[in-house]
Amino acid sequence: MSRQATLQECCQAVSELVPDLPAPERTALGSLVCGVVHAESAPLSRARAATPGEAQDRSKQRRAQRLVANERLALARAQRRLLARVRRGRRGRVDLLLDATTTGATAHQAGTVTLVLALRWHGRAVPLVWQRWAADAPGQHWDRAIPRLCAVVAESLPEGVTVVLLADRGLGNVALARTARDLGWHYLFGVQRRTRVRLPDGAVREIGGLVPRPTRGQPRHRWERQGGINAAAIGAARTKRGPTWGSDWDAALPTNVIALPGPRPDAPWLLITDVPAAPARCRAYRPRTQEEALFRDLNSFGWQWQDSRLRRPDRVDRRLLVLALATRWIDALAHHVLRHHLRPLLEDRSRRCYSSFQLGLRWLRPCLALDLPLPCTLKLLPRSGAAGKLS
Repeated sequence: MSRQATLQECCQAVSELVPDLPAPERTALGSLVCGVVHAESAPLSRARAATPGEAQDRSKQRRAQRLVANERLALARAQRRLLARVRRGRRGRVDLLLDATTTGATAHQAGTVTLVLALRWHGRAVPLVWQRWAADAPGQHWDRAIPRLCAVVAESLPEGVTVVLLADRGLGNVALARTARDLGWHYLFGVQRRTRVRLPDGAVREIGGLVPRPTRGQPRHRWERQGGINAAAIGAARTKRGPTWGSDWDAALPTNVIALPGPRPDAPWLLITDVPAAPARCRAYRPRTQEEALFRDLNSFGWQWQDSRLRRPDRVDRRLLVLALATRWIDALAHHVLRHHLRPLLEDRSRRCYSSFQLGLRWLRPCLALDLPLPCTLKLLPRSGAAGKLS
């Protein structure tokens, strides 16, 4: 398939995704997505040079610049269309991953913070909705942005699904747990060592001090049972009672606590959840790192987003939409590689060293070089296996 044919395929896929977008914007969006995929790079200077077409590079760059500055490319509308694609066929358990990343930071500029709520999909994190702001802007309302993103996703999910929200200790807190509870979601968060919890016996302890210390010769299953605490409470409000301050534990959030030694002495498992505490929760929490892999693919191991010079938050939003669509295309190519057992053509049989995203990128190169079919798919493709229940 020629590069010009891939451009037509991409523009057609974008038109199906956002049919209410004006035709010039649909064409410009499809061209930029195609250029990012061909260049394997997010900066406009590289993407426009790899965009198929007879126009001069300067004209292609101006078109890309106008697109990321165009207010008619409404991000909220495009995100709703992406969510509609994800909603189709969802049932059972749905894992949502919440994390943030900073891009564009230099010695003289603080960069842009982007908060992303993603879907866990067969070992990958698929961005669903996101919000950004300047890292040095005053009044960064995390407590407003996070509930808004969660509410947008909740409105788009079908009835009957079991949602589990995962977040690391940088974002996991009582406010986020209350947001998940109000939406009817389960939650599983990492928390800081100094987070205070009230135990069932009424004692107040820091969660870091609850990690059991196994003795020599003690079976692992014995001290693991000591690390799960049900019917605890977290997030007591500080109130002033006369001349002193106290904690109102009666209004705290009921929760369950997991505190277990981790793979390193300085990295224990410190988790809170609304489901029964058990060592298996540590295994259920591990997929949270898939969103960190997503940020890695967007940056140094994939689209080189960190090299982008965009600073204005609204333009960063539109650029991330382009990267989200490009990532979906690469994920579809990886699905083709895995489904047709083509992995041995890209790496040694004795060792799997490439992620799903890297498999898609590496399959792209011979397809372009040998004019092999390269269809553009911007929807989630099913794979074997399904997530189980969180019980």
